[in-house]
Amino acid sequence: MPDRVHLDMVVFETTDACNQSCKFCYNHFKSQQGFIMAAPDFSLAKKSLQTLLQQAEVSSISFSGGEPLLVPRLFDLILKARFAGSNVHLLTNGTLLTDDTIGYCRDLGVEMIQIPILAPDAELHDSITGLAGSWQRAVATARKIARWDSSRLIPVFVLSALNISYVLPTLELYRDLDVKHIMFNRFNVGGLGIQHWKALRLTTQQLQDTFAAASRFLVENNMVANSGVCSPICILDPKHYPGIRFALCNTDVSHRPITVNYRGDVRYCNHSPRVLGNIHREPLSQILTQATASGYFDSVPDVCAQCSLWSRCRGGCRAASEQLYGRFDLADPILNG
Repeated sequence: MPDRVHLDMVVFETTDACNQSCKFCYNHFKSQQGFIMAAPDFSLAKKSLQTLLQQAEVSSISFSGGEPLLVPRLFDLILKARFAGSNVHLLTNGTLLTDDTIGYCRDLGVEMIQIPILAPDAELHDSITGLAGSWQRAVATARKIARWDSSRLIPVFVLSALNISYVLPTLELYRDLDVKHIMFNRFNVGGLGIQHWKALRLTTQQLQDTFAAASRFLVENNMVANSGVCSPICILDPKHYPGIRFALCNTDVSHRPITVNYRGDVRYCNHSPRVLGNIHREPLSQILTQATASGYFDSVPDVCAQCSLWSRCRGGCRAASEQLYGRFDLADPILNG
């Protein structure tokens, strides 16, 4: 029996399927030519989750997709994770949650439910998600969760050129939901977003000005945002945005958002396209040991070679470069914005 590993966090991708086609979606498989979306497969997802929990002690599991609510008996998977001692986060677009499923989240002790609300009105939000009625359903669901326990609701704003003019009205909507914590992410290219990159990307000045305005709003309203997309510090220096907590790329695999999909494929994170191995064919401990020894993170992009911030920054999200350019040794594409 292989040694169990300890991981702070795993993103468990329950399915490739989704009822939306968000322009910014970074799921790496959506950039592949001829991609055909597989139907949700509960049996395979259950097998992969069981194998993961046999091989690892996981502090927190984020159930993601695709859209996890498309998976039949999703809450059986969540129950299994809770019995294993893991905290559970649900990453959903919010359109398929019902009163019953919100009740299951409450009964199973789901710690956090993340729902993207991308604009203060339906027209813009729906144009980004590609699904008519998605804003109305997502906001209605968010309000129901907030009435249950607003601390469990994490609205997600994905900043792009499409909604940059609507940041503050959207944050006001979040405030009216009585939430104190939100996600505030910049668009990070990958997956379907590669097709829309030129329409979505922002200049450095736009990013800095918008993050500054958002930070001021958050501080004034006693709110805090997490920015989960690793960004070059030379572009977005955390010290300038006190209302926003920034994630940085950690080279220690035990502290990364290791991602496992329903087929058992393991990746460095949910943005990375690189498959490290499969837990049905080799132990997770072996996969991660090989990943650590590979020297994958040792390359230094030329643009970062002389930078004093390198040890903290690591060039931003180089998984985005791997998706866009096919190379991990290049710095975050945001530096070419």
